[in-house]
Amino acid sequence: MKETIDTQLDKESENRQFRETQFLVFESANNLYGIDILKITEILKPVQVTRLPNAENFVLGVINLRGNIVPVIDIRKILKNEYTELTNFSRIIVSNIYNKNLGLLVERVLEVVTLREDQIEGGEIKNFSENYIEGVGRSKDKLFLIFNLPLLVEQYKPKELNQTELEVYDR
Repeated sequence: MKETIDTQLDKESENRQFRETQFLVFESANNLYGIDILKITEILKPVQVTRLPNAENFVLGVINLRGNIVPVIDIRKILKNEYTELTNFSRIIVSNIYNKNLGLLVERVLEVVTLREDQIEGGEIKNFSENYIEGVGRSKDKLFLIFNLPLLVEQYKPKELNQTELEVYDR
């Protein structure tokens, strides 16, 4: 009897030791994706974007967010090579990566989900997917891919920019 109680206590203690992370779950390119909520500064309805000459086709341009210039990229264009059609549900998720803001245009923001580490499948997924996928989250009846935003940004930053252009790009 004592062994059973100790085993139950050990399992409960193990469950409490798992670190929990909150993810903002959104829809883009007919799939569900998640971003660590601590990397998100705000969520905006789409606003007027100023185009940048000679920018990659997934870079929609920049927006002025309270005096800060924020580049905006279209997630659907990166994932499926199609532009996102703006609807009443479209949003720009402003994230902070390397102390720089970046806007991500998505089709729809769905919810915030809290997951324990054991609810995230990791390393084996990376071998089958692009560099920007960190893992797969499981919540209730949903599976969603978890973006590794720093890798996404690094992967799609133009490589041939000189230092001055890079500083402008990073703002």
